[in-house]
Amino acid sequence: MLPTYPDLQTNPAIGERGMIDIYLPGTEAPYPFILGIHGGGWREGDRSSYRHFWPRVKQRGLAFVLCSYRLAPSFHHPAQFDDIINVLKWLKREGNKYGLDTERCALLGGSSGGHLVMLAGLRATKEIPELIVKIKALIDYCGIMDLEAQWAYDETIRHSSMTSDFIGGFPAERADRYKTASPINYAHQAAPPVWIAHGEEDNVVPVSQSERMVAALKGNRIESVFLKAEGRGHTLTEADHFKTEDVQFLYEKEMFSFLKEKFNS
Repeated sequence: MLPTYPDLQTNPAIGERGMIDIYLPGTEAPYPFILGIHGGGWREGDRSSYRHFWPRVKQRGLAFVLCSYRLAPSFHHPAQFDDIINVLKWLKREGNKYGLDTERCALLGGSSGGHLVMLAGLRATKEIPELIVKIKALIDYCGIMDLEAQWAYDETIRHSSMTSDFIGGFPAERADRYKTASPINYAHQAAPPVWIAHGEEDNVVPVSQSERMVAALKGNRIESVFLKAEGRGHTLTEADHFKTEDVQFLYEKEMFSFLKEKFNS
């Protein structure tokens, strides 16, 4: 059996939501690793949500770390951001003990997880790079990049309270939170390379969210890859219907090729 470390407590203050799981592909540690940040509209999911991707990651000789965060509407931004930052700090301090190469980390997530990947990755590498693991790449599937634009889409098209539940109010009430929660406001020239995939027919998070983010990245001379999946909706998987053991990432080959290049650079 390959070594694993389940239920490691990174943040006792938030209980079970402060635990992580670590999966290693073998015994010759330390390994470069992916930190998986689950989606669920900030209202659902936990660290088990991406567990079925572990066989795909293991095949590439990478370690896999899975975390949770506090959920809306019980907790509003910046609670979720703070929880991810706490994990990144813990991994910096303790990761080597568990077979992780703290100089080679990538963040991966989809939807609200993609949002937290981009927000944490961009802000932390600008504000506290010395306190966190070295982030070599950000992998985002159909993430939310501009919270006010997503709120408007939720209100007029989806008739959903997803974004306002996360922020804790409407833009007129919480303008500061909408600004600080939006990754598009944090592009900076020292940011890690970014890989983004988004379905062209996404009716949950419009593809325009990624298009605008890519423009902001390029405006700051940040290396980025952007792949639009023709005819696909809101997803990070190759197929919409799959058996758990058969699940594959959307653009899996391209994504892992990008990670390999960044981990080896």
